[in-house]
Amino acid sequence: MITILATIIILGTLILVHELGHFVAAKLCGVRVEKFSLGFPPTLLSKKFGETEYGIGAIPFGGYIRMTGDGSNGEVGEPQIGDLHSKSRCARAFIVSAGSLMNLLLAVVIFWVIIAFHGLGEVSKSAVIGGVVMDSPADSAGLVTGDSIIAINNETIAGWDEMASMVHPRTGLNTEFRVARDDSIFIIAITPGGHVVAAADGEKEIGLIGIQPSVFYKPAGVLKAVPGAFALFGEIFLSIGDFIEKIIDSGIQRGDIGGPVLIAKMAGVSARAGWAAFLFFMAALSINLGILNMLPFPVLDGGHLVYLGIEAIRRKPLSLKAKLVAQQIGVLILLALMFYVTVNDIFFVLGG
Repeated sequence: MITILATIIILGTLILVHELGHFVAAKLCGVRVEKFSLGFPPTLLSKKFGETEYGIGAIPFGGYIRMTGDGSNGEVGEPQIGDLHSKSRCARAFIVSAGSLMNLLLAVVIFWVIIAFHGLGEVSKSAVIGGVVMDSPADSAGLVTGDSIIAINNETIAGWDEMASMVHPRTGLNTEFRVARDDSIFIIAITPGGHVVAAADGEKEIGLIGIQPSVFYKPAGVLKAVPGAFALFGEIFLSIGDFIEKIIDSGIQRGDIGGPVLIAKMAGVSARAGWAAFLFFMAALSINLGILNMLPFPVLDGGHLVYLGIEAIRRKPLSLKAKLVAQQIGVLILLALMFYVTVNDIFFVLGG
C-alpha cells in the first residue's frame, strides 16, 4: 500500500507540475487552453471552469493540455485570437519548454526544503558504526549499529579513517577489535574479507568487514540552503547528462534505464526511508523528466522544438502529413522502449 501511494504521489506531482508549466506559459502568452488533463483518455472525471475543461484520465502515466490552434487547427485558415499558431515562434518555444523548466525548478525547490529543514548527510569521522552489512564478517561476529571501535590488535585508534587504514591490509587475517557498547567494552575477532576496488594504478584488493560510518544531518536554514540546493541540482543534472552521453556512445544495456515498475519500487523504498529520502527521489526523478522531455524525439517536447526550428529555417510550418508520420514513428519507438524497460524492470526487481 505504501508503494502504491508513494508512486501515485510522486507521478501525480511531477505530471501536475509539468502540465502546469505548459498551462501557465500558454496563459501568459495569451493562448486559450481548452483542456487540462492529468492522465490520458478515457476521461474519468472532468469539470469546466471558465474556458478550460479540467479532467483526470484513466491512464495515469502522463498528462496533456489542449490549446486552441494546436494540431490541424493551426494549419487551416487564418489564425484567430488565442490561437497557438497566432503566436511567435519564440512564444511557442516558451510554451513547449515550460513543462520541463517547471520540473527542473521543482527539483531546486525540493532540494532547498531538504537542505534547509533536514540537512544533507555528513559522514562522521568517529569510529562509531552507522550500519552493518547483512551477512558480512561484522554481522556474523555480532557487531551492531552504535558500536564504537576503540582499538584494533591492541592499537588504539582515533577515528574512522585510521581504523580503515588498519583493516584494509588484513584481508583473510584474524583481527581483534576492541569494541565499546553502551557501558561495556569487549574484544571480538573478525577476519576481513577481500574486495577489489578501483585505484589510481588500476585495481587493488582491500580487506573489509562490512560496516558503514555514522551519518549525521544538520539543517542549514532557509538562506544558507539556497546555494546548496543549486549545487546539488547541478551535480545531479550533470550526472544525468553524463549518463545520456554514455547511452549514446555505448547503447542501452540491461539495467541502464528504469521504467514504471522500478520507479514504483524505488518510490516505496524512499517513502519507508523517511520524508527527506522520499522528496530527494522525487526531485531526482523530476530532473530526469525535465531532461528527457527535451530530447529531440517525436511526441516529446524536444521534438516539438525541432519542428519549430525547422519552421524557422523553412519560413513555414511542416506539413500536417509530415508531422503525423513523425508522431506515428515516435509513438511506435516509444511503445517499444516502454515495453523493453518494463520487462527489464520486472527481471531486475525479481532478481532475474
